[in-house]
Amino acid sequence: METRPSSSLSSPEESCEAFPQGLLVFTGSSDRDANLAKQFWIGASMYPHNESQLVLSRGSSQRLPVARPSRSSAPESRDVTAETLKIQESEEKKKYLQKAKKRDEIIQLLRKQREERILKELISLPHKPKGKVHKAKKVISESDKEDQEEVKALD
Repeated sequence: METRPSSSLSSPEESCEAFPQGLLVFTGSSDRDANLAKQFWIGASMYPHNESQLVLSRGSSQRLPVARPSRSSAPESRDVTAETLKIQESEEKKKYLQKAKKRDEIIQLLRKQREERILKELISLPHKPKGKVHKAKKVISESDKEDQEEVKALD
């Protein structure tokens, strides 16, 4: 518990003068008892720590400055974000249009190559040898022949 320097006064009269009349009221007591009670209560009351009683010079501040939103910049920031969104959308649209154009070019090239290949095949078609159509001979094993003969014999 901390004590104030005024509590170390030697006589009660000096301590009474040191403490102004305030919330401490002692009615029906002698002046000496009142002064002693005032000394006690002032010494016993809790004071803030010394660190919190430090006095700062005018130029120094322990708090960081607080950023206050400026009302005029809010619509501007909305406009800026809207503009950036429009720019991004237009860039994406350009990109997709370029991809679509490239895709169309590739499809057109593939069609051209296909037509050229078909023309070459039509030119070479009369000169191709005609393939023989082989009829698959039925290979019947001897056991199957025997089975067929037995079936015929039963009829």
